[in-house]
Amino acid sequence: MKKYILFTMMLLSALLFSSCKDDDNIADGVDREFMTMFRMDDNTGRGDSDPYRCQVITVNNHQNSVHLYWYGVNDCAGYELKVALQPNVSSGLTTDWENPNNIILDTILGPDKLDIILNNLEYSTDYRFAIRTLSKKGEGYHSKWYGYGNGRQWAEYCGLTTGNRYPVPEVITQSAPTKTSVRVYIDPSYANAVGNWTENYDNQFEKNFEIKDGKFVMQKLSVTASSENPAAAVPAQWANHQLTEEDFSRGYIDIDGLAESSVYIINVENINVPIHVDAVYNTLSVRTDGDVGAPVLIKHEVTPNDTLSDGKTLVDISSYQAMRLDEVFSDYVKNNKLAEGTVFELEGGKTYYFKNNMSLSKGFTLHTRPEDLAAGKGHAKVCMGGLWKEGNTVKSNNFMFGRQPQSGESFTLFVKSLTFEDIDFDCPLAEAFNGTSPGTGNYFINMYSNGMAVTLQSFEVLRCNFQNMIRGFIRVQGTKIKKFEHVLVQDCNFMNCGYYDNGGGGYPWVAGDGKQSKSNIFKDMVFRGNTFYDSPRASLFNDGNKSLDWGTDVAYNITLENNTFVNFSTRSTGRQLFDLRYLPGGSKITVKNNLFILTKDANDTRNIFQGGMDVRTINGSGIVVFDISNNWSTNDNLTSGQVFTSGAFNAKNNSAGKWPEMIISGVGAAVVTPDNISATDLMNDPNPHNYEQGEAIKRHHHDSYTGLYYKNTETVKNCNIYKLGIGASTWKK
Repeated sequence: MKKYILFTMMLLSALLFSSCKDDDNIADGVDREFMTMFRMDDNTGRGDSDPYRCQVITVNNHQNSVHLYWYGVNDCAGYELKVALQPNVSSGLTTDWENPNNIILDTILGPDKLDIILNNLEYSTDYRFAIRTLSKKGEGYHSKWYGYGNGRQWAEYCGLTTGNRYPVPEVITQSAPTKTSVRVYIDPSYANAVGNWTENYDNQFEKNFEIKDGKFVMQKLSVTASSENPAAAVPAQWANHQLTEEDFSRGYIDIDGLAESSVYIINVENINVPIHVDAVYNTLSVRTDGDVGAPVLIKHEVTPNDTLSDGKTLVDISSYQAMRLDEVFSDYVKNNKLAEGTVFELEGGKTYYFKNNMSLSKGFTLHTRPEDLAAGKGHAKVCMGGLWKEGNTVKSNNFMFGRQPQSGESFTLFVKSLTFEDIDFDCPLAEAFNGTSPGTGNYFINMYSNGMAVTLQSFEVLRCNFQNMIRGFIRVQGTKIKKFEHVLVQDCNFMNCGYYDNGGGGYPWVAGDGKQSKSNIFKDMVFRGNTFYDSPRASLFNDGNKSLDWGTDVAYNITLENNTFVNFSTRSTGRQLFDLRYLPGGSKITVKNNLFILTKDANDTRNIFQGGMDVRTINGSGIVVFDISNNWSTNDNLTSGQVFTSGAFNAKNNSAGKWPEMIISGVGAAVVTPDNISATDLMNDPNPHNYEQGEAIKRHHHDSYTGLYYKNTETVKNCNIYKLGIGASTWKK
């Protein structure tokens, strides 16, 4: 193998490039060794055709091994290899890679060793690898590290993701935990596991697990503290509990002596299997209960400067008079003195900010202090980054549903409630499409592609204002199961959002991923009383548009009522409000009392589009309910008598009108009715800036919402939109 890897010409070309790079970083003039590199497509250009590329490999039908290859360096002393989990070192900071707590493996390899196989890694886990060449002259002459890159510098890091684990039977479940205990139910029955299997592929339980007398073999139960709170006490009796016949006969185990407001990981294991990742069955994550105390006021203290992503270079942000929040919420996740559900209060009229992405793995409420609102101080402002640029790139960030896994964390996160109230969210320097380049790739809440499975009981955003969320609003992604039991976005305003590219692309406002038939973020989703003002983006609701084998327990219930849409997504055709091509049977779509407006100046020559609905197939039972009625528009820019340029709710093709018997108020009620009033007669100044032929970045930018307030005229007061209370009530004042 060494003969094939140690090509003289390849070595010269690759390492001369590396040595030049090294020279740029050697301020002390030391004659270091050449920096080796892992063999990746970025430096071979051979893609999957290279047999000596770094890759995940299958061993014993399990895809949790990796084979690493690197270039050899003549006459060196050897190589030092480091392995870490991606979340712990993806910043690219040297301090993260040199923190022993972040390193899974740090080993020295001989000069003739040009590859290594790492077996029995965690399944479905992102790993990062770093390597350097060791010099015979000693420490001061070793090469620089290859692999410390942050993932955006493609040729300077090596990351691999192990494959999914084979299907695992659910042999343990849990009750609702108390402050210090939880009941774990245990069912080793093979027949029950097979009976509970609902997927349309073979579970292969017999192949991958030891079964004896019709039962899965297991001898041990273990409880450990989660990485969120590693110091949480674990009673010795539960750290390594030997399962007894009494445990199995009883059918449950009461685990007590736990700390309040803490997360614990519970496994049962077959000790006959020598490899831990294959010995455990399904894993439980338990957060013990706790008393929610009085609201916590985050007293505003200005952060005058911060550091760039390198952790060193200072940037002056004193002009924003903002306070950094990262540490407050990082501490909250680990602090068992603050129970899940804690209410955090911000000072009205003050500005706060997050520097980095903030994982949402422990429920809380964040709002402006009610006393400040009552005193007329206004909303607190929270900036999701956007206070400085690094090079030409805006340093933005997002909240993140759930979090990235640490070693062995293959369980589901359960989050009780996330609530945001009376806050202005912004990313001040975020940029829309500028005529040539896409805008800032930011969201309000995103999700890591390797994020853990998450069940969110409640997610509410109330009376908040949003600006400069360019690429998306709410997005989930990755292969794990995502379940949102309840989502409510109410009385919020959106302006200067979207316009990520020339066609108003980016991600939908609510973006599912279509990866898992058991996922459902649309179980109870309500958008009520909101205003979307000239913020072109893709659809409002999109589930990934994949036809999945949904079970009978998965159905959507989406309600859209009393919202105002002014030029919702006008940049291109096909931007539907409901882009749900394949609906699970048993779903319900409610659309009532909404106001739709398409408007522009008389001399504005651009096309403006508005799509309604794209539903093509109803899966499962083949039955859904469309509750669509009392939706209105102004009389501007109509197409065939309606505001929609495509996908009208009553359309007979790819919309609700395809199934007239399922529209409970009748097809006629699904028509959006034009009122006898124009947008400019209804509102003070709703038209977008006419910059279509001018500065591109300003085409969908507005300084305020004031132009949306209704005019105080008899024409307005006598129109149906006003009399029937159509749309958001905000603009009726």
